[in-house]
Amino acid sequence: MHGMQATERWTEDRLAALSSALALPCPVRESFLFDPDHAFRTSCTASEISLQRAIKRVFQHAGLPCDAAVVLWKSGVGPARVERDGDCWFFEIDPTWRTNAEVLGVILAREAGRALLAQRNVPCRHDADVELAAILSGLGALLVHECAVMALAPRHVRYAFVRTAKSLGVGMRRARYVLVVKLRVTLMWLRVWPRALPFGPLPSHVIIRCFCARRLRVPTGAIGMTTCPACKRKRPFDGRACRTETRSLPTVSAVV
Repeated sequence: MHGMQATERWTEDRLAALSSALALPCPVRESFLFDPDHAFRTSCTASEISLQRAIKRVFQHAGLPCDAAVVLWKSGVGPARVERDGDCWFFEIDPTWRTNAEVLGVILAREAGRALLAQRNVPCRHDADVELAAILSGLGALLVHECAVMALAPRHVRYAFVRTAKSLGVGMRRARYVLVVKLRVTLMWLRVWPRALPFGPLPSHVIIRCFCARRLRVPTGAIGMTTCPACKRKRPFDGRACRTETRSLPTVSAVV
């Protein structure tokens, strides 16, 4: 869908409407941005088992329940086709992308965005909505690439990524840290206005990730130290919510 004639204004309007409709819990600054580090990229292509772990990590970051994921390679399904059975996810992915970690990351982020829209009963008006939903859930670093399977043009993905990060008060240094493509995002950062996007209130606890990748549950609003039950290392945390406008209920009419 690269041929879609989106504009920056259109991207802004859709992003704000989807943020209002999804009413995702307002994230905490340190854990909002998904980091597609070397270990994640390796897990996408090392084996089907490791790819399934990568799927689980992406979906859980987006706040989607994922007890298990199953992957089959199948031609003629577009980039991918996904079905759900309870909290288990079944992926059919075109084998063209089997060794391409970058495209697989895009596919996983897009499917998480699609599942998020469905979970929260938000109509998907455009294929680009799945990418914007993924960015609002913190998966933007997976999408800031030149990629044939994307609906939005790269410059509009960069705009949505920067717009969301700045609205939440996520600093440029932290945002650049999770990116492979840094320069164009930096240039975009300098001109995007940090207006608040609407998010819902945080629950009583939030999830951060340990150095060993274990998910840790810490109190919302607290600053302190926690010990990982897996690796036993102490992990400092900041559970304060990002700066944002909060709403208690989705405004589905905003995207109809």
